[in-house]
Amino acid sequence: METTSTLFDKLRSRKSGTNFLKQTQNTPTCARILRELLENAKMSAPEWIAGTDISKSYGYQILNGDRIPGRDILLRTSLVLQLSLKETQRLLAVGDCGALYPKIRRDAAVIFALNQKMSLLETEELLASLPERSLFAKDS
Repeated sequence: METTSTLFDKLRSRKSGTNFLKQTQNTPTCARILRELLENAKMSAPEWIAGTDISKSYGYQILNGDRIPGRDILLRTSLVLQLSLKETQRLLAVGDCGALYPKIRRDAAVIFALNQKMSLLETEELLASLPERSLFAKDS
C-alpha cells in the first residue's frame, strides 16, 4: 500500500498522474464499504435497517448505491455495528461526510460512545443529557 505522499507525488506529473487515475477506477463506494462492514459483523441487511431505524426501501437504496446516506445514518450504523473510531472515520470519509471532530461537543459525545462501545440507545441518552441534537433529528 502506497503512502499518501507517494500518491501526491504521482499526481504531480502528467504521465504518472494519468496512469494513477486510470488505475483507481475502483475506488471504494459507501455502498460497497457498508456491505463489507455488514458482512464482517455478520449482520443481515434487514437487521441493519431495523437497528438504524431507517425505512426498508431507503436502506436497500443505500446498499445498492442508489442513495448516499447522511452523516447521522452513518453514525447510527457505526454504533449499531460497534465500529471503532477509525472505521467510523473511514465510513464517514467514503460517504463524503465530515469526520468526527472532538472540539465539537456532539461529535465528542459520539467519539466517547464509540470508544466505550455504547449502544445506539445509550448514545441517544448521552446526547439528550448534554443536551445535543439526536442522531435521529430530521434537520441533520
